[in-house]
Amino acid sequence: MKKLFVFIFLFCSLISSYAGTVIKLGTIAPTGSLWDIKLREIASEWKRITNGEVQLKLYLGGTVGDEDNMIRAMKVGGLNACAITAQGLKNIDSNTFAMCLPYIVKDDAEFEYVFDKVKGDFEQILDRQGFVTLGWAMTGWVNFFSRDPVVGPDDLRKEKIAIDTDGRISKIWTELGFRAIPLSFNDLVASLYSGMIDALYLTPLAASSMGLIKTAPHMCEHKIAPVYCAFVVEKKAWNRVPAKYRESLKQRTAEIAGEFYDIIKVDEAKAIEVMKKNGLQIHEVSDSVSQEWLKLSHDGSDAFSRELISKDLYDKIIAIVNEYRKK
Repeated sequence: MKKLFVFIFLFCSLISSYAGTVIKLGTIAPTGSLWDIKLREIASEWKRITNGEVQLKLYLGGTVGDEDNMIRAMKVGGLNACAITAQGLKNIDSNTFAMCLPYIVKDDAEFEYVFDKVKGDFEQILDRQGFVTLGWAMTGWVNFFSRDPVVGPDDLRKEKIAIDTDGRISKIWTELGFRAIPLSFNDLVASLYSGMIDALYLTPLAASSMGLIKTAPHMCEHKIAPVYCAFVVEKKAWNRVPAKYRESLKQRTAEIAGEFYDIIKVDEAKAIEVMKKNGLQIHEVSDSVSQEWLKLSHDGSDAFSRELISKDLYDKIIAIVNEYRKK
Protein backbone atom coordinates (compact mmCIF):
# COMPACT_ATOMS: atom_id res chain seq x y z
CA MET A 1 0.00 0.00 0.00
CA LYS A 2 2.85 2.36 0.91
CA LYS A 3 4.59 1.65 -2.42
CA LEU A 4 1.31 2.28 -4.27
CA PHE A 5 0.88 5.65 -2.47
CA VAL A 6 4.44 6.67 -3.37
CA PHE A 7 3.87 5.68 -6.99
CA ILE A 8 0.61 7.66 -7.20
CA PHE A 9 2.30 10.70 -5.59
CA LEU A 10 5.24 10.56 -8.00
CA PHE A 11 2.92 10.06 -10.96
CA CYS A 12 0.76 13.06 -9.97
CA SER A 13 3.87 15.16 -9.41
CA LEU A 14 5.15 14.20 -12.85
CA ILE A 15 1.81 15.12 -14.47
CA SER A 16 1.72 18.42 -12.55
CA SER A 17 5.28 19.22 -13.61
CA TYR A 18 4.48 18.37 -17.21
CA ALA A 19 1.33 20.49 -17.19
CA GLY A 20 3.22 23.43 -15.71
CA THR A 21 1.36 26.45 -14.37
CA VAL A 22 -2.00 27.30 -15.91
CA ILE A 23 -3.40 30.80 -15.38
CA LYS A 24 -7.12 31.02 -16.19
CA LEU A 25 -8.05 34.45 -17.56
CA GLY A 26 -11.59 35.69 -18.14
CA THR A 27 -12.94 38.61 -20.16
CA ILE A 28 -16.27 39.87 -21.46
CA ALA A 29 -14.61 40.61 -24.83
CA PRO A 30 -16.22 38.51 -27.57
CA THR A 31 -14.57 35.79 -29.62
CA GLY A 32 -13.23 37.18 -32.88
CA SER A 33 -12.72 40.68 -31.47
CA LEU A 34 -9.42 42.55 -31.32
CA TRP A 35 -9.26 41.56 -27.66
CA ASP A 36 -9.50 37.91 -28.66
CA ILE A 37 -6.65 38.35 -31.14
CA LYS A 38 -4.37 40.24 -28.75
CA LEU A 39 -5.12 37.99 -25.77
CA ARG A 40 -4.18 34.98 -27.88
CA GLU A 41 -0.96 36.80 -28.78
CA ILE A 42 -0.26 37.34 -25.08
CA ALA A 43 -0.99 33.65 -24.38
CA SER A 44 1.39 32.64 -27.18
CA GLU A 45 4.10 34.93 -25.81
CA TRP A 46 3.71 33.52 -22.31
CA LYS A 47 4.17 30.02 -23.69
CA ARG A 48 7.23 31.11 -25.69
CA ILE A 49 8.90 33.03 -22.86
CA THR A 50 8.44 30.19 -20.37
CA ASN A 51 9.11 27.33 -22.82
CA GLY A 52 5.60 26.09 -22.12
CA GLU A 53 5.96 26.09 -18.33
CA VAL A 54 3.29 28.78 -17.92
CA GLN A 55 0.14 28.72 -20.01
CA LEU A 56 -2.64 31.29 -20.22
CA LYS A 57 -6.07 29.70 -20.68
CA LEU A 58 -8.64 32.15 -22.04
CA TYR A 59 -12.36 32.35 -21.26
CA LEU A 60 -13.84 34.92 -23.67
CA GLY A 61 -17.24 36.46 -24.26
CA GLY A 62 -18.33 36.49 -20.64
CA THR A 63 -18.49 32.69 -20.57
CA VAL A 64 -17.64 32.80 -16.86
CA GLY A 65 -20.09 35.64 -16.20
CA ASP A 66 -19.90 39.42 -16.19
CA GLU A 67 -17.02 41.35 -14.65
CA ASP A 68 -18.53 41.26 -11.15
CA ASN A 69 -18.72 37.47 -11.37
CA MET A 70 -15.16 37.25 -12.67
CA ILE A 71 -13.86 39.23 -9.70
CA ARG A 72 -15.71 36.93 -7.30
CA ALA A 73 -14.33 33.91 -9.17
CA MET A 74 -10.77 35.23 -8.81
CA LYS A 75 -11.21 35.69 -5.08
CA VAL A 76 -12.21 32.02 -4.63
CA GLY A 77 -9.77 30.59 -7.19
CA GLY A 78 -12.22 29.73 -9.97
CA LEU A 79 -10.36 32.22 -12.18
CA ASN A 80 -6.83 33.54 -11.74
CA ALA A 81 -6.82 36.64 -13.92
CA CYS A 82 -8.96 39.08 -15.89
CA ALA A 83 -8.72 41.51 -18.76
CA ILE A 84 -11.16 43.91 -17.18
CA THR A 85 -12.55 47.39 -17.76
CA ALA A 86 -12.40 50.21 -15.24
CA GLN A 87 -16.11 49.57 -14.72
CA GLY A 88 -15.19 46.13 -13.41
CA LEU A 89 -12.10 47.31 -11.53
CA LYS A 90 -14.41 49.60 -9.59
CA ASN A 91 -15.77 46.50 -7.86
CA ILE A 92 -12.29 45.69 -6.58
CA ASP A 93 -11.71 49.28 -5.45
CA SER A 94 -13.79 52.19 -6.69
CA ASN A 95 -10.79 54.56 -6.70
CA THR A 96 -9.57 52.83 -9.87
CA PHE A 97 -12.62 54.31 -11.62
CA ALA A 98 -11.39 57.88 -11.09
CA MET A 99 -10.31 58.57 -14.66
CA CYS A 100 -13.73 57.49 -15.96
CA LEU A 101 -15.59 60.32 -14.27
CA PRO A 102 -17.60 62.12 -16.99
CA TYR A 103 -15.68 64.85 -18.82
CA ILE A 104 -12.81 64.87 -16.31
CA VAL A 105 -10.49 64.74 -19.32
CA LYS A 106 -11.49 65.79 -22.81
CA ASP A 107 -9.18 64.11 -25.32
CA ASP A 108 -6.49 61.50 -25.87
CA ALA A 109 -3.61 63.85 -25.10
CA GLU A 110 -5.08 64.86 -21.74
CA PHE A 111 -5.89 61.29 -20.84
CA GLU A 112 -2.39 60.04 -21.67
CA TYR A 113 -0.72 62.83 -19.68
CA VAL A 114 -2.87 62.36 -16.58
CA PHE A 115 -3.09 58.57 -16.66
CA ASP A 116 0.68 58.22 -16.89
CA LYS A 117 0.94 60.09 -13.58
CA VAL A 118 -1.80 58.20 -11.70
CA LYS A 119 -1.59 54.61 -12.94
CA GLY A 120 1.01 53.90 -10.25
CA ASP A 121 -1.59 54.93 -7.66
CA PHE A 122 -4.09 52.53 -9.23
CA GLU A 123 -1.55 49.69 -9.20
CA GLN A 124 -0.81 50.27 -5.51
CA ILE A 125 -4.54 50.25 -4.78
CA LEU A 126 -4.98 46.94 -6.63
CA ASP A 127 -1.91 45.50 -4.91
CA ARG A 128 -3.46 46.21 -1.52
CA GLN A 129 -6.55 44.32 -2.65
CA GLY A 130 -4.49 41.26 -3.60
CA PHE A 131 -3.99 41.77 -7.33
CA VAL A 132 -0.90 42.26 -9.52
CA THR A 133 -1.33 44.56 -12.52
CA LEU A 134 0.38 43.27 -15.65
CA GLY A 135 -0.58 46.04 -18.07
CA TRP A 136 -3.06 48.74 -19.10
CA ALA A 137 -4.91 49.35 -22.35
CA MET A 138 -6.76 52.45 -23.48
CA THR A 139 -9.75 51.27 -25.51
CA GLY A 140 -11.57 54.43 -26.58
CA TRP A 141 -14.28 56.83 -25.44
CA VAL A 142 -17.91 56.19 -24.60
CA ASN A 143 -20.80 57.95 -26.33
CA PHE A 144 -24.53 57.80 -25.77
CA PHE A 145 -26.43 55.52 -28.15
CA SER A 146 -30.21 55.78 -28.10
CA ARG A 147 -33.52 54.81 -29.66
CA ASP A 148 -34.43 58.51 -30.13
CA PRO A 149 -32.08 61.44 -30.83
CA VAL A 150 -30.09 62.66 -27.82
CA VAL A 151 -28.27 65.96 -28.13
CA GLY A 152 -28.53 67.55 -24.69
CA PRO A 153 -29.15 66.35 -21.12
CA ASP A 154 -32.90 67.02 -21.34
CA ASP A 155 -33.17 64.63 -24.30
CA LEU A 156 -31.45 61.91 -22.30
CA ARG A 157 -33.80 62.44 -19.34
CA LYS A 158 -36.68 61.24 -21.55
CA GLU A 159 -34.95 57.91 -22.16
CA LYS A 160 -34.61 54.86 -19.93
CA ILE A 161 -30.84 54.56 -19.74
CA ALA A 162 -28.84 51.47 -18.84
CA ILE A 163 -26.28 52.05 -16.12
CA ASP A 164 -23.92 50.10 -13.90
CA THR A 165 -25.46 47.70 -11.38
CA ASP A 166 -23.52 49.41 -8.58
CA GLY A 167 -26.14 50.95 -6.28
CA ARG A 168 -24.01 54.05 -5.75
CA ILE A 169 -24.03 54.73 -9.49
CA SER A 170 -27.79 54.26 -9.70
CA LYS A 171 -28.31 56.68 -6.83
CA ILE A 172 -26.25 59.39 -8.55
CA TRP A 173 -27.97 59.05 -11.94
CA THR A 174 -31.37 59.19 -10.24
CA GLU A 175 -30.40 62.26 -8.23
CA LEU A 176 -29.37 63.96 -11.48
CA GLY A 177 -32.88 63.41 -12.85
CA PHE A 178 -32.41 60.40 -15.14
CA ARG A 179 -34.46 57.23 -15.54
CA ALA A 180 -31.66 54.85 -14.62
CA ILE A 181 -32.00 51.10 -15.19
CA PRO A 182 -29.20 49.05 -13.55
CA LEU A 183 -28.08 46.27 -15.91
CA SER A 184 -25.09 43.99 -16.33
CA PHE A 185 -23.12 44.24 -19.57
CA ASN A 186 -24.34 40.80 -20.70
CA ASP A 187 -27.99 41.95 -20.49
CA LEU A 188 -27.67 45.13 -22.56
CA VAL A 189 -28.60 43.76 -25.98
CA ALA A 190 -31.66 41.82 -24.82
CA SER A 191 -32.86 44.75 -22.71
CA LEU A 192 -32.57 47.17 -25.62
CA TYR A 193 -34.50 44.85 -27.94
CA SER A 194 -37.22 44.24 -25.34
CA GLY A 195 -37.73 47.94 -24.66
CA MET A 196 -36.57 47.75 -21.06
CA ILE A 197 -34.05 50.48 -21.96
CA ASP A 198 -33.89 53.16 -24.64
CA ALA A 199 -30.30 54.37 -24.27
CA LEU A 200 -26.89 53.22 -23.13
CA TYR A 201 -23.29 54.39 -23.20
CA LEU A 202 -20.62 52.42 -25.02
CA THR A 203 -17.64 52.91 -27.26
CA PRO A 204 -18.66 53.00 -30.93
CA LEU A 205 -16.61 49.85 -31.54
CA ALA A 206 -18.51 48.00 -28.81
CA ALA A 207 -21.84 49.25 -30.17
CA SER A 208 -20.86 48.00 -33.62
CA SER A 209 -19.70 44.58 -32.42
CA MET A 210 -22.94 44.14 -30.44
CA GLY A 211 -25.11 45.04 -33.44
CA LEU A 212 -27.08 47.73 -31.63
CA ILE A 213 -27.71 50.11 -34.52
CA LYS A 214 -31.12 48.71 -35.52
CA THR A 215 -32.57 49.48 -32.08
CA ALA A 216 -30.30 52.38 -31.04
CA PRO A 217 -29.56 54.21 -34.29
CA HIS A 218 -28.69 57.58 -32.72
CA MET A 219 -25.26 58.54 -31.36
CA CYS A 220 -24.47 61.77 -29.52
CA GLU A 221 -21.07 62.91 -30.79
CA HIS A 222 -20.07 64.31 -27.38
CA LYS A 223 -17.46 62.00 -25.83
CA ILE A 224 -18.33 61.23 -22.22
CA ALA A 225 -15.30 59.51 -20.72
CA PRO A 226 -12.31 57.35 -21.61
CA VAL A 227 -12.44 53.60 -21.26
CA TYR A 228 -9.33 51.88 -19.99
CA CYS A 229 -8.72 48.28 -19.09
CA ALA A 230 -6.25 46.40 -16.95
CA PHE A 231 -4.76 42.94 -17.03
CA VAL A 232 -4.79 41.79 -13.41
CA VAL A 233 -3.85 38.50 -11.82
CA GLU A 234 -4.61 37.34 -8.32
CA LYS A 235 -1.42 37.36 -6.19
CA LYS A 236 -1.52 33.71 -5.11
CA ALA A 237 -1.79 32.62 -8.72
CA TRP A 238 0.99 35.00 -9.79
CA ASN A 239 3.23 33.58 -7.08
CA ARG A 240 2.81 30.14 -8.68
CA VAL A 241 4.55 31.51 -11.78
CA PRO A 242 8.31 30.81 -11.50
CA ALA A 243 10.03 34.00 -10.31
CA LYS A 244 12.54 33.90 -13.17
CA TYR A 245 9.74 34.54 -15.69
CA ARG A 246 7.58 37.11 -13.92
CA GLU A 247 9.27 40.31 -15.05
CA SER A 248 9.47 39.19 -18.69
CA LEU A 249 5.82 38.13 -18.71
CA LYS A 250 4.75 41.40 -17.15
CA GLN A 251 6.82 43.47 -19.57
CA ARG A 252 5.59 41.63 -22.67
CA THR A 253 1.95 41.79 -21.53
CA ALA A 254 2.26 45.55 -20.97
CA GLU A 255 3.83 45.99 -24.43
CA ILE A 256 1.01 44.16 -26.21
CA ALA A 257 -1.61 45.99 -24.14
CA GLY A 258 -0.01 49.27 -25.18
CA GLU A 259 -0.60 48.41 -28.85
CA PHE A 260 -4.38 48.17 -28.46
CA TYR A 261 -5.43 51.77 -28.88
CA ASP A 262 -3.72 52.52 -32.17
CA ILE A 263 -5.42 49.47 -33.68
CA ILE A 264 -8.75 50.28 -32.03
CA LYS A 265 -8.81 53.82 -33.43
CA VAL A 266 -8.46 52.47 -36.99
CA ASP A 267 -11.07 49.75 -36.43
CA GLU A 268 -13.46 52.18 -34.75
CA ALA A 269 -13.31 54.66 -37.64
CA LYS A 270 -14.17 51.83 -40.02
CA ALA A 271 -16.96 50.61 -37.73
CA ILE A 272 -18.53 54.09 -37.59
CA GLU A 273 -18.56 54.34 -41.38
CA VAL A 274 -20.23 50.93 -41.65
CA MET A 275 -22.81 51.88 -39.01
CA LYS A 276 -23.57 55.13 -40.82
CA LYS A 277 -24.26 53.18 -44.01
CA ASN A 278 -26.64 51.02 -41.97
CA GLY A 279 -28.60 53.91 -40.51
CA LEU A 280 -26.54 55.37 -37.69
CA GLN A 281 -27.20 59.10 -37.19
CA ILE A 282 -24.53 61.08 -35.37
CA HIS A 283 -25.85 64.21 -33.66
CA GLU A 284 -23.49 67.16 -33.26
CA VAL A 285 -23.46 69.18 -30.06
CA SER A 286 -23.34 72.98 -30.20
CA ASP A 287 -21.13 75.01 -27.88
CA SER A 288 -24.13 76.08 -25.78
CA VAL A 289 -25.36 72.49 -25.35
CA SER A 290 -21.80 71.39 -24.63
CA GLN A 291 -21.87 73.77 -21.67
CA GLU A 292 -25.04 72.04 -20.44
CA TRP A 293 -23.21 68.71 -20.49
CA LEU A 294 -20.21 70.24 -18.70
CA LYS A 295 -22.47 71.71 -16.00
CA LEU A 296 -24.12 68.33 -15.56
CA SER A 297 -20.74 66.60 -15.48
CA HIS A 298 -19.51 68.97 -12.79
CA ASP A 299 -22.49 68.09 -10.61
CA GLY A 300 -22.07 64.41 -11.43
CA SER A 301 -18.32 64.37 -10.82
CA ASP A 302 -18.83 65.97 -7.41
CA ALA A 303 -21.35 63.26 -6.56
CA PHE A 304 -19.19 60.45 -7.98
CA SER A 305 -16.14 61.70 -6.13
CA ARG A 306 -18.04 61.79 -2.83
CA GLU A 307 -19.40 58.28 -3.33
CA LEU A 308 -16.55 56.49 -5.10
CA ILE A 309 -13.22 58.31 -5.08
CA SER A 310 -11.00 59.43 -2.22
CA LYS A 311 -10.66 63.20 -1.98
CA ASP A 312 -6.87 63.01 -2.15
CA LEU A 313 -6.91 61.03 -5.41
CA TYR A 314 -9.64 63.20 -6.93
CA ASP A 315 -7.77 66.39 -6.04
CA LYS A 316 -4.55 64.94 -7.46
CA ILE A 317 -6.20 64.18 -10.79
CA ILE A 318 -7.80 67.62 -11.04
CA ALA A 319 -4.43 69.22 -10.25
CA ILE A 320 -2.72 67.22 -13.02
CA VAL A 321 -5.48 68.13 -15.49
CA ASN A 322 -5.05 71.81 -14.66
CA GLU A 323 -1.29 71.45 -14.92
CA TYR A 324 -1.66 70.03 -18.44
CA ARG A 325 -4.09 72.72 -19.55
CA LYS A 326 -1.70 75.47 -18.47
CA LYS A 327 1.10 74.10 -20.65
